[in-house]
Amino acid sequence: MRFAYLSISILFSHALLAQNRDEKTDSLKTIQIPITTVIGQGTRDGKRVFINREQLNILQSTTLGETLSRTPSVQNASFGPNAGMPMIRSLSGNRVRVMADGLSLNDLSGITPNINTQIDLENLSGIEIYKAGANVLFGGRAIGGAINLIDNTIPKAVYKKQVQGSAVVEAGTNAGHRESISVKGNAGKRWAWHIGGSQQQHGNLRIPGNTKSDVAYDPNIDHLTADMAQVHVDRRSEMNLTLYRYLSRFVQENINNPEWGLSEFELYTNEPYSNIDGERVQNDPNPLYIAGQPEDTPRYNSTVLGIQDYAPVRKGIMPNSHADSRSVHVGAGYMHNKFRLGMGYKAIEGYYGIPAFAQLAKPKHTHNPAEMVEPTYLPINTRTLSHSGHFEGAYKSDNLFISEVLVRYSYQRGDDRELVGIYRVNKFDSKRHNVRGEVNQQKWRFWSGTTGVDFSDMQIESDGEQRYLPDVSGRELGIFTLQKFDFKRVNASLGYRRDWVARRAVHDEGYVVSRGMAGGKLSDRDFGLHQAAADIRWDISSNFFVRSAASHAERAPDFNELYAGNDHFAILVEENGDDRSPQERALSYEIGVGMKFQNLQLSGSHYTSSFKNYLYLAHTGISRSGGFLVKEWRASDTEISGWEAQLDYHYTWQEGSMLEFLAFFDLVKNRNTSDDDMRQWAEGDFMPNLPTSRYGLSAGGQHGRWMFNASLDRYLKQRFLGKNINLERPMPAYTMVRARVGHRFTILDRALLTYVDCNNLLNAEARPQNSPLKYLAPLPGRNISLGLRMEI
Repeated sequence: MRFAYLSISILFSHALLAQNRDEKTDSLKTIQIPITTVIGQGTRDGKRVFINREQLNILQSTTLGETLSRTPSVQNASFGPNAGMPMIRSLSGNRVRVMADGLSLNDLSGITPNINTQIDLENLSGIEIYKAGANVLFGGRAIGGAINLIDNTIPKAVYKKQVQGSAVVEAGTNAGHRESISVKGNAGKRWAWHIGGSQQQHGNLRIPGNTKSDVAYDPNIDHLTADMAQVHVDRRSEMNLTLYRYLSRFVQENINNPEWGLSEFELYTNEPYSNIDGERVQNDPNPLYIAGQPEDTPRYNSTVLGIQDYAPVRKGIMPNSHADSRSVHVGAGYMHNKFRLGMGYKAIEGYYGIPAFAQLAKPKHTHNPAEMVEPTYLPINTRTLSHSGHFEGAYKSDNLFISEVLVRYSYQRGDDRELVGIYRVNKFDSKRHNVRGEVNQQKWRFWSGTTGVDFSDMQIESDGEQRYLPDVSGRELGIFTLQKFDFKRVNASLGYRRDWVARRAVHDEGYVVSRGMAGGKLSDRDFGLHQAAADIRWDISSNFFVRSAASHAERAPDFNELYAGNDHFAILVEENGDDRSPQERALSYEIGVGMKFQNLQLSGSHYTSSFKNYLYLAHTGISRSGGFLVKEWRASDTEISGWEAQLDYHYTWQEGSMLEFLAFFDLVKNRNTSDDDMRQWAEGDFMPNLPTSRYGLSAGGQHGRWMFNASLDRYLKQRFLGKNINLERPMPAYTMVRARVGHRFTILDRALLTYVDCNNLLNAEARPQNSPLKYLAPLPGRNISLGLRMEI
C-alpha cells in the first residue's frame, strides 16, 4: 500500500488538470485570498473553539496533539515525536473524546498512548475543540472535553466549480517530506465526489544536545527514575559502621560456618547481647562506633561507579524517531432539495518508532555468573492500519417542530501492533460500529434545541507473545437532549444525557491474568451514567459579557483500567487493572468574562472540576528486571482547577492588507484531595506529569501577495510537582519559536502558494513536563521546511 493510494490520486488529478487547462477562468485577481489568522487563534463562543482550514494550514504538525497545542488550555500529550494527543486542562486519553463528524474514532490512544489516532489532517475542513460541557452531546468519554474533526470525505453540498482541489508538497531539514492531493467535483446537478491521499516520511530526527535529560546521569538518581530514564546504575552500597555499638559474638564465631551463610555486614549490631547455645552472651564493643550522631544519619553510604544506557545513544540524534505513513480517502454524495445522502471510505497506514527500548524476554534470575546473559534491548516500534466506511443522511423538514434530521454511521476496522525491534509483542484487531441520530428543532421565538441518540459497539481481539489485554468487547448507548434559549442579551442552554455502558472480557487460555489488585477475575461490568450541563451568557453591552457554566459528568472505566495485566512494552510498565473500579464522577464549574473595544478583544475564565473516584495509573514502588515499573489502576479524589486568558487585536488598513496580534496564558493544577495514604506516599500532593504553566505571543498578517505568521511560546518550570514514589524532577523552562512566510503567485493560470515554515527556531532543548518520555527524548530540534500548495 506504500504508494498505491497516492499514485492513483495523482494520476487522476493530472487527467483533470489536462481536461480543464483551457478554461482560463482563474487568475490571481479573481482569487479571493482568505484573511490570515494568527497561529492558535480560533473562532470562540465560550463553549467551543473552531479552527478552520486556513488556520490548519499554518498550525498543522505531525500529530493531532501538537497541531492543537497553541490553543489556550490545550497541550500536547506527547509520547515521542510521532504520537501525541490533545491534553485539555490536564486531561487526555480516555477522558477526551476524539471524533470525526460526531462519531467516535477507533481510538486506542487511551489504552496505549504510543498508538496514534488514525487521522489524515490534510483531509479536514476544520476542527472543533470543546474544553468542557461536551459530556451531554458526546457521553462520559468526553468528561474532560472533546475534539470533533470536520472530515471532507463525504461531500455535504455540490461544489461551486465542476472540478477543484489542491496539492501540497513539503520537505524539511529535520522533518522529512510530505505530499498530499485532494480533488473534488460534481457529476451532474445533484452528485458530488471527492478523492484524495497523502503520505509523509522522515528518518531519525536531530535534537540539540543529548537525547536524555541530565537527570539520567545524576549520581543521586533513584532507581525508579533510572528505570524511566532507561539507564543501569552501577551502585555500591556500604554500611556506615560508625552507627553500630557492638560486634556480634555469635557472628564472630559462625561467620566461616557455611551452614549459617553469614556475611561481614551482619557482624555489626546495636544489640548488647547474643544468644549462643541458649546462653545470653555479652557482645564486644565496636571500636568504629561514634556516639551522638543525628538520628537521620544514613545507615548505608552509596557510591555510584558508573551509569550506562540500556542501548547506545548518539549525541544530537533522537533514537528510533522514524516515521512513515500514507492515507487515501474516497467519497460521494447525492443532494436533493429536501435531503442528501453520502458514502465514503478511508484507509490509513503508519509505521513509526518510539524513542525507547525494551528487552524482548526478561532474563531469568540466577546467582550463577556463568548463567548470566548480557541483556539485549531493542527499539520499540508501532505499526498501524485502519479501514473505515461511512454513511451520512440528512433530511430538511418544513415541519412546525423539526427543522432537520441527521443520521450518521461508520464501521471501522483496525490492526495495531506494538513491536520490540521487528518482533510483535502485542497486536490489537479492533472493530467498531457507530451510529448517531440527531433531530434539530425549529426555532420557536426564543427556543431551539437538539435531541439525539448514539450507539457504539467495539470488539478488540489481542494477540502476541507478551499481550497485556485479554479479548474485550463493549457497548455504549446514549440518549440526550440539549435545549437552547435566546432572550435578547441572554443566551442559555440546558442539557441532559443518559448512558448505558457494558464492558466484557473473554477468558481464554492464551492470556495470563493480571497479578494486580483484582483484574485477574475479568468480571463483567455494567454502568449507568448521568450527564447534565447548564450554561448561561449575558451580553451586558455590545462590548462586554459574562458567562458561567456547570456540569455533572460520569465516566465508565475503559478496558485497560479494568482488565490490563502484565508487561505493556510500549509504555515500559507492568500494567495491572482492577475490575472492581468504580465509575468516575466530576462536578465542574466555570466562570468567564469578555470585552471588546474596537479591534481589541479580551477574554478569560476560571474553572474547577472536583472528581470522585478519579482513575489513575499508580506507582507501587516495585520494578521488575528489564526496567519495568509495576503500576496499578486505582481510584481516588482529585480537584482540577485553572485559569486561562486571551487577548487579540486585528487591524485592516486596506483590502488585502491586515495585521493580527495574539497573547495568551494558561495555568492548571491537578491536586490530590483524598485522604488516601497510599496515593500521598506514591504520587504526592499533585499528579505527576502535569502540563506546565505557559504564555504565548503571536503575530500575523498579509499585504498583497505576501503573508506571514510568527509565534513565541514560553513553557515555565513546573512548580506543582507530584511524586514517582520519590519527588518528581522538574524539567527546565524553554521557549519555542515558530515562523512562516508565504507568497502567492500564478503559473499557467493556476494559483500557487510557496512558503517557508520554521519550527523551534532557537533550537531549544524542550522537554515537556507532561510527557512520560521527558527523560528519554526532547522535542525535535530546529526544522526549516519549504512547501508548495497548488489550487487545482
